[in-house]
Amino acid sequence: MKKLIITSVVAAGLFTACGNKPEDTKHETTTHEQKVQEHKEVVKKAVEKVQEHKEIVKQEVAKVAQKVEAKKEEVKQEVAKVAQKVEAKKEEVKQEVAKVAQTVETKKEEVKQEVAKVTQAVETKKEEAKASIDVNKLYAACAGCHGMNAEKKALGQSAVIKGWEVAKLEKALHGYKDGSYGGAMKGVMKGQVMKLDDAQITALAKHISSL
Repeated sequence: MKKLIITSVVAAGLFTACGNKPEDTKHETTTHEQKVQEHKEVVKKAVEKVQEHKEIVKQEVAKVAQKVEAKKEEVKQEVAKVAQKVEAKKEEVKQEVAKVAQTVETKKEEVKQEVAKVTQAVETKKEEAKASIDVNKLYAACAGCHGMNAEKKALGQSAVIKGWEVAKLEKALHGYKDGSYGGAMKGVMKGQVMKLDDAQITALAKHISSL
């Protein structure tokens, strides 16, 4: 009897032990699943935070890009203003250059006209001087020694000047006047030509050359 009771108690204990083991395993599995779920929640929240940060970064990048575009537009407008000012200044300079060129051309024309007037006046004076020179009267002072047609040697000593070219006669007369020309008749001729000016010497040389 006692043996039977002991056997029953042991069996009951074993039964109880065997019956409790599945419950413990189930509890451990539930705890693991909860931990996994908790980790999933943590990962999910981390992913959400990353997404939030990505959105913030995206918004900040968009703001920076907008500011860059606005600054680019400002720079573009400033460049356009500077270019416009440069073109305006170029046009002003072009107009000033045109005015200066026109003034220069006007002055050139005025100078040209003045030169023409002076040249005409000089020619007129030359013609007047030439017209006022009486070459026959001038040569009359020479004819006494050189002959009416310049065919004689003056005082029997000088060369016959008939047939000389105008340039040779002018050179000789100027030479007598400044003392750089002449031989035996140098002193006499100097006194004769000292009172003659350039126009009279030229007129006299032409007259003698034509005899």
